[in-house]
Amino acid sequence: MGRKVSTAAAALAPLLLVPLRAGAVPCSALGATPLVVVENGDTQEPLLKRLGQKLIASSTPLRIVYKNRRTCDLALDLYSGARMANDTIPIRYVPSAAEDPTWEPSKPSPTCEADDPGGLAIDLGIGATYLSSCTNLPAKPTELREIAGPVQAYGFIVPKASSQIAITAQEGYFAYGFPDGTGQATPWVDQALRFGRGPTASTALTCSAAIGLKATQLKATVPPNNTSSEVLNLVATSASPEATIGLMGTEVYDQSRDKVKLLAFRGFGQRYAYFPDASATAFDKRNVRDGHYLPWAPTPYLMRVDGAGNPTSAAAARLVALVAAGAIEADVNGLDQVIASGLVPACAMTVQRPFDGANLSLYAPPEPCACYFEAKVPQGATKCTTCTNDAACGAGKCRRGYCEVR
Repeated sequence: MGRKVSTAAAALAPLLLVPLRAGAVPCSALGATPLVVVENGDTQEPLLKRLGQKLIASSTPLRIVYKNRRTCDLALDLYSGARMANDTIPIRYVPSAAEDPTWEPSKPSPTCEADDPGGLAIDLGIGATYLSSCTNLPAKPTELREIAGPVQAYGFIVPKASSQIAITAQEGYFAYGFPDGTGQATPWVDQALRFGRGPTASTALTCSAAIGLKATQLKATVPPNNTSSEVLNLVATSASPEATIGLMGTEVYDQSRDKVKLLAFRGFGQRYAYFPDASATAFDKRNVRDGHYLPWAPTPYLMRVDGAGNPTSAAAARLVALVAAGAIEADVNGLDQVIASGLVPACAMTVQRPFDGANLSLYAPPEPCACYFEAKVPQGATKCTTCTNDAACGAGKCRRGYCEVR
C-alpha cells in the first residue's frame, strides 16, 4: 500500500538531501544484521537501549536504529510517511559487543547517518502519551496500527536542596499557568526557574492535563533542544533550589534519583499527595498501578500493516511483541526489559483511562503479572506465594513463578 505524504512531510524535503558529514558512519554499513528503524520519545530511549543490547546479542540478532523525537512529532512522521533524515537530531544505534565491548545502556549510544538520499524508512513509532492529545495529527492512515504499550508515569522534580516534598494540582495550575508576577504557587513564582517541554512532548501533554492546563498554556522555560536530559540538568544544577521545578518522566527520574527529587502529587479531588511508588525510595509504581498517583499514560506503538492487517516489518512486529505483549524468547525477555526500564507493563495495572486527564476505571488484565513485577523491580519484594503450578494458588493461577489473582 502506498504511503501518504502530507504538506508537512514535503516541507522536510530539503533536510533529506543533507549529505553525510565527513567521517560519519552510514547506517547501512552497520553489517548484515537486520535493522528496525524507530522514532521514539526520549523517555523511551532507556528501554530501547536495554532491549537493543539483548537483541543484538541474541541467537537471531536484530539491530535497533533510533531517533529521539517528541511524541506528536514522531506520530506525524508516521502518519505522513516521512522518512528519518539527517538533521540536528542524531540518528543512534545500539552497538554489538564486538563493535564496543565497553558499551552498556547507561552510556550514550553511538550515531550513524542516513546515506539514502531519501532518508531511512521508519519501521516503528513509539510515543509516550495518548495520541488523542496531539493537535497536529490528521486522520490516522489505514496502513498504521496503534498498539498500547507499557505505562509511563510523569511528575514534577525539584533540586535535592529544595525543602519541597509535594505539589497539588492547584499549585501546578497556578505555577505553570501564569507568567511571572501573576501566579500564586510559592515558591515556584519565577518562570525562568520553571522548566518544561514543548507542547508536542508527551511530558508536557500528560503533566499539563494533570493540572488542568493544555500543553500550549504552560508558562515554562523550555531548554534549547527541548529534551528530558536538559530539564534534568537544569533542575539539578540550579543555584536557586527552592524556586526551581521541572517536568520529568519517572523512568528518567529513576535513573537520576541522586540528582533531583520527585514531588508527591495530589490531584483534583484527592485528599492526599502520593508518590508514584509506595514510598519516596521504592520503585514498585504501586500508586500508579492502583490509581492513587495520577500523571501517567500508556506508550502508543505505531506499526505499519498491509491490507490484511499484517505487519509489513517482521523486525518491528518482533519488537512490539517483546514490549507490548511481554514476549519471552530463548535469550530475550521482553517483560524483564520493560520492568528494568522503569515502565509498568499493562499486566501489572489495575486501573485504566481513555485519554490524558480522564477519570480512572478498574482494569483486570487477562494475564496479571503484578506479583512478578513487584519481585523484579529494583529493591523488589512481593508477598505473593511462589509456585511451580496452579496447585499452590487456590483460586488464583501460577504465572511466571508466582500465584497471581487469576
